[in-house]
Amino acid sequence: MRVLLQNDIGRLVEDASPIRRLFSDIKGQIPEETTESLEPAAYIEYMQTPVSRALRHMADRAQLAKTREEADSYKHRAQEVHQRINLLKSCRPDIVGTIDRLKRRRAELAKEMEQITKDIAAEEKKLQELPSVITGLNKERQNLACEVIRLRRHISEVPGSADDDQRVLDSAHQIRERAIAAIDAFLGL
Repeated sequence: MRVLLQNDIGRLVEDASPIRRLFSDIKGQIPEETTESLEPAAYIEYMQTPVSRALRHMADRAQLAKTREEADSYKHRAQEVHQRINLLKSCRPDIVGTIDRLKRRRAELAKEMEQITKDIAAEEKKLQELPSVITGLNKERQNLACEVIRLRRHISEVPGSADDDQRVLDSAHQIRERAIAAIDAFLGL
């Protein structure tokens, strides 16, 4: 009987006839207190509705707890997503600022590239013109050398020194100054 009583309570309340048969067989052989304890178990089917309801309620509570846990999990994940959304929204001005700064930098670099392209073209033009410029300068140098030679042929040496000539000029200057002073003294000026 003990083994039968250890079966699932749901099945036990549906059919307790094996327990009842054993109970009937041993009823007169066991003490009265034991009979009082075993008798309700032998007729436990009267508990079928309350036990079924209780089992259903327990299963419902277990499902409810699982559902609440799942809902809490979704709520937590939703809060995390909400925080990420707010973080991303707050990053928007920084991203826009970075984009604007990069666009300005790109425009500056484009201008710089345009100038560099012009500079390269100018230098390439100089490089192309270099042989003709050198040729022209060689001709100019040759003409200047010829002019130097021509002018040197017509140069004659000046006699004396520059110091001697300066002494003569200083002497003439003094004579002139004395003459002007004498005229001023005679005229009373």
